[in-house]
Amino acid sequence: MDEKQLVNSGLKQFSCSDCFANFTCTSALDRHMRTHTGEKPFSCSKCHKSFSIKSSLICHMKFHSGLKEFSCDVCSKRFTLKNELTVHLRTHSGEKPYSCSVCYKSFTTTSQLKAHMKLHSGMKEFSCDICSRSFTMKHNLTVHKRIHTGEKPYSCDVCQKSFTQASNLNTHLKIHSEVKEFCCDICSKRFSVKQSLTLHMKIHAGLKPFTCNKCSLSFTRKHHLTYHMRTHTGEKPFSCAVCQKSFTHKSSLNKHKKLHLGLKEFSCDVCSKCFSQKTHLTVHIT
Repeated sequence: MDEKQLVNSGLKQFSCSDCFANFTCTSALDRHMRTHTGEKPFSCSKCHKSFSIKSSLICHMKFHSGLKEFSCDVCSKRFTLKNELTVHLRTHSGEKPYSCSVCYKSFTTTSQLKAHMKLHSGMKEFSCDICSRSFTMKHNLTVHKRIHTGEKPYSCDVCQKSFTQASNLNTHLKIHSEVKEFCCDICSKRFSVKQSLTLHMKIHAGLKPFTCNKCSLSFTRKHHLTYHMRTHTGEKPFSCAVCQKSFTHKSSLNKHKKLHLGLKEFSCDVCSKCFSQKTHLTVHIT
């Protein structure tokens, strides 16, 4: 019986000596063995990235061609590979076909599920060479290192505020949007971000989990405690580039900068006198 007949018969008589997986033909076994050896004999002539199977190289070469022949019927976004389109369509349908057997959380792709499973294993194989903190995923280590380098590669087009992660930028962009879909059941105040509503609810609950170890004053949010601690340390990390005056809060520095620019955007409705800061207008009115 030749190899083609073996494949058609469904018989799996070729076994892996490492994990005992069975295959219908020797070529399939050879491809499988590369998962154990790490061999990647198929190399891209443009970027020299290597692959264990030829079909993966062929798919990869499409990225260099720039062709995006697969289009989404919902939003018209285009993709190089059909598999990319299939995964993308799940963002519209909400389908998450891959489920964790431990906690039953569902995911859009198998790679997301595999990354998640590492959390249950407790394995943290990626370690920071600066502070030795360890992570389960390489991506998390990459993001963490930006704390040390100060790198913030994702920038808001509206206010130029920068972020270490794309997800943080996407959350921030909702602040500029007029859509506020999250509403407080108690006071009806609305928020553009769910996290802001969650933090707001702590005010109604009276929760202040962040306590100062100097004076025992408590705060609803961690960054409020961080600001407060500067009253004890005297730290003023935000400095004016023009006159070198320093401030405890970045917002205070931004207000101060308006003095140098001569901006007076707050106007009195009675006498039309203008002020650079809203508090100055309030004092003027009272």
